[in-house]
Amino acid sequence: MDIVSKAKKFAIKAHKGQKRKSDLDKPMIIHPINVANILKEYDFDDNVVAAGYLHDVVEDTKYEEKDIIKKFGEDIASLVMGASEPDKSLSWEDRKQHTIDLVKNLDLRHKAIICADKISNLEDLRIISEIKGEYDFSAFKRGFDKQKWYYQEVYNSLVFNEDESLDIFRRLKELIDYIFYDKRNEDFVKNNIFENREE
Repeated sequence: MDIVSKAKKFAIKAHKGQKRKSDLDKPMIIHPINVANILKEYDFDDNVVAAGYLHDVVEDTKYEEKDIIKKFGEDIASLVMGASEPDKSLSWEDRKQHTIDLVKNLDLRHKAIICADKISNLEDLRIISEIKGEYDFSAFKRGFDKQKWYYQEVYNSLVFNEDESLDIFRRLKELIDYIFYDKRNEDFVKNNIFENREE
């Protein structure tokens, strides 16, 4: 079994029974699958795509970094841990600031997983808002203003020392502008969020 298929199978098993906190009708595994698909779309290597499937396993399941190393090797484990919050006992603000600070100095492969994760989160949020007619942050630990701060600062760290015109970064920027700054680019939304997913 190739590494991408192995990672997908492992993630499905690890997240079994979990639901998406932003949409309790949606199985959790849908999010890692979306993240991996975004990374495939932008032609990242197989280890990066595999880490996309696995990026929430250490943070949200019983498995630990050592399990990822044992099953998938050091490179994939490093990619997963780069997208994982290290200490859930810290406050939301401290955890998010840690991510913002960490992301800035990662390489593009590590940054891509974090970027794809944020894209998936915001695309889900936007789709839910289209259904409900409003943005609802009640499922999250912090509301609109804090989420705006976090996503904007993560974006700033992602593009630090990188080419911000890369398509994956542009996609995230468009979503941040749309959701948090009310800047509408309907062609972008139609072509990127709802492409082949009209349902």
